[in-house]
Amino acid sequence: MTSKLSLLAKIKKFGFNRIAIPKSVKIFGMEDALSSQEGYLTYSKKSPVRFDIPIEIGRREGVDAPIIPKLLPRMMSCMKNMKQAIIDLDDNIKDSKRQIEKDELVELETYIRSLDISGIGYTTVPQDFIFANKAVAYENAIVLTMNMDNKKVSIAPSKQTAETIWHTYDNLGIAANKIARYLRKKGFNAHASHPLGGIVLYPRLAEKAGLGGFGKSGILITPINGGTLRLAAVYTNIENLPINEGNEHGWIMEYCKTCLRCVKECPPGAIYEKPIEHETGRVTHIDNEKCFPYFGNNYGCTVCIKVCPFNYTDYHAIKEGFMKRSK
Repeated sequence: MTSKLSLLAKIKKFGFNRIAIPKSVKIFGMEDALSSQEGYLTYSKKSPVRFDIPIEIGRREGVDAPIIPKLLPRMMSCMKNMKQAIIDLDDNIKDSKRQIEKDELVELETYIRSLDISGIGYTTVPQDFIFANKAVAYENAIVLTMNMDNKKVSIAPSKQTAETIWHTYDNLGIAANKIARYLRKKGFNAHASHPLGGIVLYPRLAEKAGLGGFGKSGILITPINGGTLRLAAVYTNIENLPINEGNEHGWIMEYCKTCLRCVKECPPGAIYEKPIEHETGRVTHIDNEKCFPYFGNNYGCTVCIKVCPFNYTDYHAIKEGFMKRSK
């Protein structure tokens, strides 16, 4: 196992980009290769192109992401688990179970909660949600949320904020792989998807799963911890999951139109006051060309989550007050 010191020495000698980018490119290539696999659910003509942060950092002048030595093992662990999720697909079998019993579902959710997962939702995956050149093994999704530390987010941008972000990425990625292996041991098939990058538009998938609603900045806001969370998914061949129907969080965007704190306090002014609606139906909330340089140079920024009232005020209290004012 590479030690923190030896890994840091390599970073100092060769640069972070020369270490991380080749690993990222290899993993992303493995992801792309799944779209040619028989039986996989692939992207559509309307699918968006994923914004790959490691690649963007490497190709952009003026973006020099600060290195936090203690987080390097976390970053490498994320890459390892992204790769492992693809390798583990070989453990799926043709004649697996497709129906889950009620007691098995209860046991599954108990296991998932034991991994510090804060939210669980079930939905099907629309092809339009799958990123261009990507694919998922199964159309049914178990969508997962994991809370971040609100106190550390409240001092963004900072090293401490970056730490809680990367810790959450790593822990959630490990959890997704464990859940996929658990399902295989129980006789089902599964495809884990890491929170870093992702194969599918996670916020829209999570909204479809009933876990929350969109805020002005395009992040998912949930009753559990506002927008202070990370998302992942496990795709499975289980056909009788309790798929969510409808969404009770549609009021959030209406509230956000009256707030606009994230729009006003975004340091590079990258959040659109009026989101751009594309012909495909996809909605863009953030100008990446404005956001990313500041994001890359300032510990992943996170100011939009920091200033959001849902980060420090109870979801239900905000909803109650908004509903009273709206009458």
